Amino acid sequence: MQATHAATGAARIGPNAIIQTVGALEEAWGREETQGFLRRMGRSDLVERLPTTMVEEQEFVALIDALRAEAGAAEAGRILARSGERTAGYLLAHRIPRPAHVVLPLLPPPAGLRVLLRAIAAHAWTFAGTGRFSYAVGRGEAILRLADCPECRGVAAAEPICHYYEQCFQTLLQTLIDRRVRVRETACVACGAETCTFTVTWR
Repeated sequence: MQATHAATGAARIGPNAIIQTVGALEEAWGREETQGFLRRMGRSDLVERLPTTMVEEQEFVALIDALRAEAGAAEAGRILARSGERTAGYLLAHRIPRPAHVVLPLLPPPAGLRVLLRAIAAHAWTFAGTGRFSYAVGRGEAILRLADCPECRGVAAAEPICHYYEQCFQTLLQTLIDRRVRVRETACVACGAETCTFTVTWR
């Protein structure tokens, strides 16, 4: 089975992309150093108040770019992975209906994935912005694709760098589908691929 979702309307994403990245920064660097970084990148407004509504996707892209410039790709990747994990935690606590927490883990992984990924695709604009999310589920693995991914937009790298999305997907799927789930970005636009591709396994 395969499904595709293209973003519609204005290029906006959910505020958690910003909120949880700032939270991950404070975990790693402390509040004072994080505030200094935000001021240096011209986002002193985030020191005073984090967003509560949808934000322009370019705000997330700019935050990622500034983080890589400030801390280097490796440290930025660790922080973005933690941000993705925190984002998934928020979604699990506040956006995923409680019955899904009970029912989905009882299904065989391919069946559970089809149900969950269909729901994720329907709301993909909230995390992909102008990106295009698609998926395909097989017997032993699933493939998630994110074209025009905000995390690597305009970046060239020797290896995949979309740690935010990789960890967010993994945390969601480990919790709702099977604890054995592993998500690995196996192709990245930053490395010259046409789409960012995340391979999901559970064996």
